Amino acid sequence: MKNQLPFYSLEPSNIGGLIIEDIPEDISYATMPHQDDHYLVMIMMEGVGTMEMEGEVFHCTAPAMMVIKPLQVHFAHEVHQAKGWIISTAPFLLPDTLAIAFQSLQIKQQYASLRDAGDLIQMVLTLQATFNTSACPARYKPAVIKGLSDALFHRILPEFECILENSAQNIRQAAAITRQFMQLLQQESAAQTPAFFAQQMHITPAHLNDCVRETTGYPLTYWRQYAMLNAAKRLLYYTDKPVKTIAWELGYEDHTYFSRLFRKLTGDTPGNFRSKFHE
Repeated sequence: MKNQLPFYSLEPSNIGGLIIEDIPEDISYATMPHQDDHYLVMIMMEGVGTMEMEGEVFHCTAPAMMVIKPLQVHFAHEVHQAKGWIISTAPFLLPDTLAIAFQSLQIKQQYASLRDAGDLIQMVLTLQATFNTSACPARYKPAVIKGLSDALFHRILPEFECILENSAQNIRQAAAITRQFMQLLQQESAAQTPAFFAQQMHITPAHLNDCVRETTGYPLTYWRQYAMLNAAKRLLYYTDKPVKTIAWELGYEDHTYFSRLFRKLTGDTPGNFRSKFHE
């Protein structure tokens, strides 16, 4: 379609769904509205810039950090003498605690000023050096990258948790219910029914679905499938367990149904996904 927004995906070659790079001097490629299928975390240590995300304009002054969620329309208005990093990561690589925090953020909460960020800078530099080095054997590099990125993500987490806590008193009931559902979704099988989650929260399935849709723009089914895909991708990527075993662990007794659902949602069979990320 002529007016369709550009849509960018991470390539599997980006070491299992993660890439870290310096903020480029030429940002002309990012000045047109576009979407990504992955998270972007921008850490700006010097300079200023203006970003727009889902119609909200952010005037960024370093040191600062911004997170952009998958499918959010965003672009840069201008950037001046910016130095820092852009971390692109597949959703399944995020620790569950950070995924919950990111999912709970309203658009205005996706920008954070940084203080006392010296340790964060060192962690980013270490991750970037490891990502770019050829000294680490290829068979070990994904595991090393995972360990370092997990540490960095857990360092990023409190910056956004603080924002959520500061605004907790102003959270509407729908947002509070949505956050509780997201937390339950990390603890229970995504194969559980909406009625199961609603019962745990002592509300009706219809009310739960209405609250989640109002807060996030997506229904319960979307988030259950989202959680299932992330859990499945982690098991496929980080373990050698058979697909049948993974399906059972995720709550799907019929592994063929699980495989069909995975292919329907991703365009890949579980086996093809595992092979691509292990090439």
